[in-house]
Amino acid sequence: MNSDTCSVVVCTRNRLPHLKACLSSLAAQTFSKHEIIVVNDGSTDGTREFLDSLNQETITVVHNNQTAGKSAARNKGIQHAHAGIIAFIDDDCTADPRWLAELLAGFTSERCGMVIGQTFYISKTYHGYFPERLVANPNAHWPMTCNIAYQKTVFQTCGGFNTVFDAYNNEDSEMAIRTRAAGFSFNRAPDAIVFHQPAVWTQKSLLASAKNASVWPVLKKKYPNHYACFGPPIMWGTVVNATDYLYLLASPILIPLLLARYLAHGKRNVKIFFTKWPLLLLLRRYYVYREALARRILML
Repeated sequence: MNSDTCSVVVCTRNRLPHLKACLSSLAAQTFSKHEIIVVNDGSTDGTREFLDSLNQETITVVHNNQTAGKSAARNKGIQHAHAGIIAFIDDDCTADPRWLAELLAGFTSERCGMVIGQTFYISKTYHGYFPERLVANPNAHWPMTCNIAYQKTVFQTCGGFNTVFDAYNNEDSEMAIRTRAAGFSFNRAPDAIVFHQPAVWTQKSLLASAKNASVWPVLKKKYPNHYACFGPPIMWGTVVNATDYLYLLASPILIPLLLARYLAHGKRNVKIFFTKWPLLLLLRRYYVYREALARRILML
């Protein structure tokens, strides 16, 4: 295994200000022997023009004229990567200067297929409030593609990201589980730090996220011995997001208290509050039941 060089894949679509911050953080890495592959997935906000104006040998730009989706964009980045280690960061994230160095240090054996980094939302100490979308990965627990590195041999052995799982927003989970099922090990690198930039839920994105949990019947059917290898929120191998049931049972008391707290923090969008409490919870249960029935898997 050669970890002397690294390819960094950044997929982007219509987030030019965030992309500029991301690329600036990559330019400041203490580990300098890396190339950057930016895949522009059909942006219409000036991203193409900005990327075409770059004149840096270490940055390769790939344009998709039409939006292909996260998995297809990442796979295109993999195709253009030259190094034996491929790191991924999202365009709305910035990397700590030692991010790459810490990720690469995690590859301690030939069978270590991936190293997971730690992600903070905005800063190490920031605590946001709904409807902020608090994207974080404390202690590098989950294999999130905003902060992860793979050996290139993983993709040569297992194939690339599966576009089917884009619909569940869990293409990164499936890729990591497939890697484990193929016999590769993994390490966590909590000092490989990425900061996710501010993000806010909309009613549309919140409702769309209700489908995410329904990936678990699919993954349990596909990988019965490995679907739980990263510790998903599943009790007894059956109950997905069990706290949803507690929230729903306690909703007559809980919702007024949560609404008072929401308003006390200066939030005024009552529609999005009720989109989460309780509509999101009910929709999430529906999607899990529907997928479990379709797959003939016992999951609730």
